[in-house]
Amino acid sequence: MAKERYTMRDFARRHNFQLEKHGCSGSYGGYRVHIRYRLLGNPSCLLTVVTHTAGKNKELEKYLERHKKELKLSAYGVVGIGLMVCPQLYSDVFRKIEEILDKIVGYLQKNGFPNEDRCPYCGKELGADRTEMLESGIPFAAHEACFERAFTAARRKEAAESARSDRRLCGMLGAVLAGVTAAAAFAIMFLWWGFGAIAALIGSMFGGWLYGKFGGKNTPFRIAFVFFSTLVLLLATYAVCLYLQAPVADSVGEVVAGIAGRLRTDVGFRVLFILNLVILVALDGVGTIYNFFSYRRDRARVYSLVRRA
Repeated sequence: MAKERYTMRDFARRHNFQLEKHGCSGSYGGYRVHIRYRLLGNPSCLLTVVTHTAGKNKELEKYLERHKKELKLSAYGVVGIGLMVCPQLYSDVFRKIEEILDKIVGYLQKNGFPNEDRCPYCGKELGADRTEMLESGIPFAAHEACFERAFTAARRKEAAESARSDRRLCGMLGAVLAGVTAAAAFAIMFLWWGFGAIAALIGSMFGGWLYGKFGGKNTPFRIAFVFFSTLVLLLATYAVCLYLQAPVADSVGEVVAGIAGRLRTDVGFRVLFILNLVILVALDGVGTIYNFFSYRRDRARVYSLVRRA
């Protein structure tokens, strides 16, 4: 008999967790726990258990490494405010999350890791000076002084990022290299199958990444430059591919006339031509939307990263 479906809402109801837009949070075995879960778009699940890890982080990492297969984790890490694990996404993921939490919380309790009654920053017991806060969307309680230090550190990090020089020319070079890579992919796919527009997605997303890796800052200029450089390079590559496929002629004008003639008379050629153009622009736009949301995430103010609850 098939198991009854067990959703995030069922999990939250059972453990008295607070539901959020893309997850839930609450107390599990005396520890603050936050679950970020997305099923659509880019499926992901990140499970955070809040505890003070200083002095025991290596020990905790070894435990997670030893039990990675048993717990079916795709990734894990130990950070300043606790541990984070990514369960492998199965159909019954929240039953698996319960199993993971039972084992991890049991280990933390057995080895004396501070629970939710202690500050995850300093490990000392919380008293009247406690404050409810969020760090990167993860809710927990900390000392007022510890919160202020974390907030100040985040402000300094943001200021340092703002002061970092924008190596725009280097970033542009990175974007162009990504565009050239996409153009090569387009040419290979087009000359082989007659359709290469998917390379536009490679160009825009890879271009945005290389722009930053080469030292360019994440600004609206980056978004626009990556979009137009990818578009221009791929359209130029498309034109060259059409030229190479055309019958040999005495001049470029005759080649262009021949292509125009095929567009008028050859329905299959015309359909592929339009599909390549439309999908090329559309996928370049999809990559640009991704780059835009990347920009939005980077522009998030410090109070959205470290703030009072």
